[in-house]
This record gives sequence, structure tokens and C-alpha cells, in this order.
Amino acid sequence: MSEPAPLLELQEVSKTYAVGPSVVDVFHEIDLQIHEGDLLSITGQSGCGKSTLMNILGLLDRPTDGEYIVQGKPATGLNDNELSDLRNRSIGFVFQQFHLLPRLSALENVGLPLTYRGIARTEINDSAMEALENVEMATRAAHLPGELSGGQQQRVAIARALVGDPAIVLADEPTGALDEKVGQEILQLFLELNSRSNLTLVIVTHDAAVAKQCRRRTHLDGGSLLEDSQGRM
Repeated sequence: MSEPAPLLELQEVSKTYAVGPSVVDVFHEIDLQIHEGDLLSITGQSGCGKSTLMNILGLLDRPTDGEYIVQGKPATGLNDNELSDLRNRSIGFVFQQFHLLPRLSALENVGLPLTYRGIARTEINDSAMEALENVEMATRAAHLPGELSGGQQQRVAIARALVGDPAIVLADEPTGALDEKVGQEILQLFLELNSRSNLTLVIVTHDAAVAKQCRRRTHLDGGSLLEDSQGRM
């Protein structure tokens, strides 16, 4: 029986930047397949291109060369509006610094991604509350970010990433702004969501202890993406 098609696929993807008269090669000819239910980490030294790779996976940046396929459809040739719509519907984001709007409640922050889809406010609120329940934050729905701890803010940010039922969630150093105990609680939440809901998750991290808890582990080094022997490319 053949394996299902990947949710995301990079085919010989390269990224370069022009710096004055020079060309900086960030990474070259990366091949990667991410399947439904995967729990994948990307590690590498500071400045190796991890964030650039995540931005390409998240449709926030374009590769210089190669093909990027999202849910079976080539994304490389899409215009900005088409990329924005695909990103809103298919990809959830979790960042190190939470990026919650300070004047909006937890419920309102979580519902933001749905406001761009023309959904009725009552439906947005219902979906946002369900997402908050999934991360055990429903009792804090009316609280502003400044009234929440760092771990609670990150749980709200995770709910925001989940509210639109994305195909995949990309997490950039999601434990980096938290102390070790709270960071492990957030990682455990990710592991539970992956197991319980078959959430497809990519975690970009410098922390080897975080990466070790992911079933698939990759390392960006010297412009190449390497995967351990247990993973799949």
C-alpha cells in the first residue's frame, strides 16, 4: 500500500541573499516531506537559516530556487493574496514571544485568524472558546495578555494557531521565553495535541532536549538539512 501524499513538500529548495556584490547561500537543494501526524524538530546553530526555512514553510518567504508543494498544490508561483489565503487556511504559527495583541482578550486574540474568513462573530467566538478549552485556558477567556503568565500566554497563542483547523502548526522556539518547568509543560501540551488530535507539528528549536522528544529530528548544518536515521526525508 502506497504512503499518503505529504502535506508539505520541499523539492530541491534553495535560498540565497544578495549582500552588496556578494551572494550569501543560506541553504541549498533541500528536500523534505512532512506527513499528516508528523512531529518534527529542526535544530541548528544560530544563524544557520532555521528561521528562514520556517518562513518558507510558513509561506512568509519564497525560495530562490526549487518547488514548495502545500497539500498537493505548488505554492511557488502564487501571488501575495493567494499565499496569504493559503497561509490563513492551512498553517498555524506559534512564536517565542507569543505576539498577542495587548488590548484584546484571550478569546479575541484566538479568534483573530477567523476574522479574515468572513465568519460570523458568534461562530468565531464559539470556535475560539473551543480552542481555549483544548489548551485548558477557557477560564481565562476574558483576560488580557498582561493579566496572564508567560506559560498562559503561550497556551493562548497555541489556541490561536489551532482555531482555524490548520493542516500544520509551525512553532518557532516555543519554549524559548519560558523557564524550564513551564517550557516542559508547553512541550507536553504539544505532544498531547499531536497524540490526541493527530496534529502535524514542526518545532524549530536550539534546545536539544526539546528536539529529542520529537519523533523526527532534523538538523540544518552547512546549508544542508540532515535527518537522523530513524526519520524520513
